[in-house]
Amino acid sequence: MARMNQIVATQNADAQIRLLRARRYMYLQAKRLLSLQMVLTVGVPVVGAICASIWPSLRGLVAFLSLTIAILDVTLFDRLQRSLLKSAAKAQEQFDCIVLDLPWDDFSVGAKLPPETIHAASLKHLKGQQDSILKNWYPVAVGKVPLYLARIICQRTNLWYDAKLRRQYGSGSLGLTIALSLLLVFIGMVRGLTLDSFVLTVLAPAAPIIIWGAREYFRQRETCEVLDQLRSGAEALWQRAKTAACSEADCTNQSRQFQNAIYLRRSNSPLIFDWMYKLQRQRLEVQMNRGAEDFVREITG
Repeated sequence: MARMNQIVATQNADAQIRLLRARRYMYLQAKRLLSLQMVLTVGVPVVGAICASIWPSLRGLVAFLSLTIAILDVTLFDRLQRSLLKSAAKAQEQFDCIVLDLPWDDFSVGAKLPPETIHAASLKHLKGQQDSILKNWYPVAVGKVPLYLARIICQRTNLWYDAKLRRQYGSGSLGLTIALSLLLVFIGMVRGLTLDSFVLTVLAPAAPIIIWGAREYFRQRETCEVLDQLRSGAEALWQRAKTAACSEADCTNQSRQFQNAIYLRRSNSPLIFDWMYKLQRQRLEVQMNRGAEDFVREITG
């Protein structure tokens, strides 16, 4: 007989909330670094371009700063950000393995985070954040179906939510990049700059902006494509599972493989600013919960 699940109760237990607090704090630190990158790669060049158009003597300095920032962005900031991202992904993986009752995969994920690291990050999160947004991480509707089916719904839901949010963020990043680039071109036209002046005053400062925007857009799009492929695989597994075309043990093994892929995406995917998450959170969570309820109804009627 298939085991019923304790996902709803387990995910809200203190130990699991502590993991989510730690995860959120680690992501927050990575996003703060991303904000610094934004200021340096977008804000500084834009302000510099405006200043250089008013005070031509600053053109060389602005060009030097813009190129230096572009180099630091790739060689330093990205590496620090990825280290924080990997730690946050591990905290989330520990949460998922407990809540979804999956074995830890040392080969694919590596060692778990030390409990001291989790505890310290959790305490720092408590200083300014509320636990309410961490409750019911996965839809409560999954509590009505056996564990091996609930796992698939949770994993599929996770993949859908992530892809949806990233598409919207990627489109916004591209739009912002185009708007800022056009602003710099407009400034150059209004000032009647020569070709040399245009290169120094507009093109060089715009380079980091274009690099950032193009990188964010293509990273998010590529991540979404992988997430969509994984979601299609999870939905295909769901179809086999609900018709008993695969056993409970086989479905569990498949879920573990999906979890490995989910962890890999989390540890390598580009970040999304909190303002985008907060802006879309309520609407996407309603859609997410309704979607999970529809899948549950396919089993319960």
